[in-house]
Amino acid sequence: MKSRVISMLGLVLPLLAVSAHADTLGPTLDTFAVLGSTPVVSFAAGNDTITGDVGIYSAASITGTFTLNGMEYAGDATAMAAQAGLTNALTVLGGLASVGTSLTNLNVNLNPGVYNIAAADLTGTLTLTNTLDVTDPTWVFIGSALTSSGSVVMTPGLFDAADAGVFWDISSSATLSGTFLGNVLAGTSITTTGVTDSCGRLLASTGDVTFAGDNTISDTCSVSTSGLSGGTVTAPTPEPGTFTLLSSGLLGLAFLAFRKSRVSPLI
Repeated sequence: MKSRVISMLGLVLPLLAVSAHADTLGPTLDTFAVLGSTPVVSFAAGNDTITGDVGIYSAASITGTFTLNGMEYAGDATAMAAQAGLTNALTVLGGLASVGTSLTNLNVNLNPGVYNIAAADLTGTLTLTNTLDVTDPTWVFIGSALTSSGSVVMTPGLFDAADAGVFWDISSSATLSGTFLGNVLAGTSITTTGVTDSCGRLLASTGDVTFAGDNTISDTCSVSTSGLSGGTVTAPTPEPGTFTLLSSGLLGLAFLAFRKSRVSPLI
């Protein structure tokens, strides 16, 4: 009995004390700069330049004229696997909402962290900085909708952006224009009306991705060779009450086992 309890403590307590870490974009998704679901990924007859793969699943329609520095996958197994990776990434990011800080104004300077932004409208400048000197800094924005006509920029020289992560977890749709940084993971659809200097990805889970105007989308860039998909996403640790109850129960079992080992059996 004693050895069993000690074994249980050795297995469970480290899980309670250490946060879980997970890669946000898996290998099936991180090569895609643009991914849609249905009915179409459509490009206007403009000057759209995409660096990275373009795909769609479960539909198989990619239309319009654009410059592609990558591969195109329409309705095939590669695009299907990418959509599965997107579903997983949305689950990982959505699980962080409970530890997020509410943010109603995006026109600010922000250190790494998780931010709940509701239905956000970015019209000014959001500056990502790292005055706390966080290793592998990550910014996660969780909202129901996103409209951005302003700018998302990074403070230069404060950290190695190649190891940084910027993720926008939007449960419905996003409409983007202007200068934008980060990976947009939308539950429904994404529309662009002229995105410049983009470093990241546009990934739509159940709807379409529609391009209007001239857009530059890249999963690798001078700011970040990973397309800002680095960093570390940390799952929340158990609530203090959960930790107290579970650890108290385990310690109680250990105490009973210890007493039993000290008491001689009656003859």
